[in-house]
Amino acid sequence: MTKFQPKNWNQIAALLLLSFALGAVAGQWYTKENFRKHWKKGDIRQNVLDRFSQKLGLNEEQKRKAAAIFDAKQPKMAALHAEVKPKFDVLRKEAQAEIRAILNPEQQKKFDEMTAQKEKRREERAKYFNL
Repeated sequence: MTKFQPKNWNQIAALLLLSFALGAVAGQWYTKENFRKHWKKGDIRQNVLDRFSQKLGLNEEQKRKAAAIFDAKQPKMAALHAEVKPKFDVLRKEAQAEIRAILNPEQQKKFDEMTAQKEKRREERAKYFNL
């Protein structure tokens, strides 16, 4: 019976770690490129209409009517968002402050970094929706 040498296990472990890292990077890229296409720069309204058209097989009249519905509802949706967003932001910031208060200084630093990154992503999304 042969005995496994430690260097073989190290090589196997290194190969597994490398495979995991490459898989994680590929997964991040795939998600960013494929699942969030409609969040990319451009006309969100048009992207939604295109997706509806493709998935539902809309004819030209249906596309025109759907576009008119979006156009008619957009001002009301924007007004509702403008009304609700400040209230939501207050609750979010209260929750963040309460969570931060229970953390130790090292955790607070990481939490601050996480919330800063999340805020940056929120601002990026807001650009696309003109919020």
